[in-house]
Amino acid sequence: MADIKKYKKNDGTTAYMFNAYVGKHPRTGKNVYRKRQGFKTKKQAEIAYANLITEIDENGIEDIKKPITFDELYHIWFDQIRLDVKGSTANSYRRWYLNYIKPYLGDVSLDKLSVVTCQKFVNDLRKSGINSYAQHRHLANQILRYAVSMEIIPDNPMRKTILPRRVKKETQLKFYTKSELEHFFNCLEDDAHQMRFVFFRVLAFTGVRKGEALGLQWEDIDFKNKKMSINKTVSVDLDGNTVTQEPKTDSSKRVISIDDVTLKLLKKWRMVQRNEYFQRGFNTSSKEQFIFTQENNQVFKGEVVTYWLNRIIKKYDLPRITPHVFRHTHTSLLLQAGIPVKEVCERLGHKDITITLGIYAHVMPEEQEKTALKFANFVGF
Repeated sequence: MADIKKYKKNDGTTAYMFNAYVGKHPRTGKNVYRKRQGFKTKKQAEIAYANLITEIDENGIEDIKKPITFDELYHIWFDQIRLDVKGSTANSYRRWYLNYIKPYLGDVSLDKLSVVTCQKFVNDLRKSGINSYAQHRHLANQILRYAVSMEIIPDNPMRKTILPRRVKKETQLKFYTKSELEHFFNCLEDDAHQMRFVFFRVLAFTGVRKGEALGLQWEDIDFKNKKMSINKTVSVDLDGNTVTQEPKTDSSKRVISIDDVTLKLLKKWRMVQRNEYFQRGFNTSSKEQFIFTQENNQVFKGEVVTYWLNRIIKKYDLPRITPHVFRHTHTSLLLQAGIPVKEVCERLGHKDITITLGIYAHVMPEEQEKTALKFANFVGF
């Protein structure tokens, strides 16, 4: 086993490395060592060493520097990155790579990967109209940066590429008006199971994300003080399993107020849930019980919310929207009600107030046009 050592990097952080003896060169007879560094954990270094020994056993010492493809590099990188990130994040990385990076760079040998090739990859993504091209360039850069730290390649050509300017498209932010929202719930009340009605009520009247709503447990509802704690979200891991995990940012963890009608509906649903699920053999009286669950009392996957919504939209010929539109709707109505932007930002769990301000610019342009008049009227001269 290689001697794994901890060392300090130039930026002050610590990392792990090894300089392992891997045998004698078959032609020269000289001792051969292989150095690898930049590992965040000792476990990662041990895995890299095991992979190195396996590669030598299969290919021999002479072939260890044999050029590999970008796709082969991706799999080496992915085996390590999945140890450091949440399953849902790793799942996103894998999806982005397979859909956007592999078709362009997967078969390219790393010794043939040039700045020109990388720039063409970025430009083609931009020309194809993929709005997230900067995100995919960043991921490809991250993979190649890892290859440099592992001394697989001497330099990272992706970091020298130029990110094309994004063409700003004037997109109309989708949200329901007050009357449209009321009509939606009138349709939902006629059609949906009580649980689904309460679920969409929570989305529309609290502004939480669908994953945050699906992750709610009864202990997160403070009926006495009329508060809701948002501290987790539901997502899908690498194996396609539904998991609950902490939100990505600290700002997403928040406690928000709930209106009386929504609280009343939640109380009513809790009684119905206890009765219905008890008949199926489930005791849902625990505070850890999830509020919205399948008939087998398992947490729903996020995709089911889109199915519920599409069914209502089709049946009642409603405007085509996504579940996230309820969050935009909540934001727009709060702003129209005169709630301060900072307060709206905190309620929604936005990590940056500019996100809220961007929505404000879409939903209240007429108010901005009145700014000069308001100022002049206030000053009075």
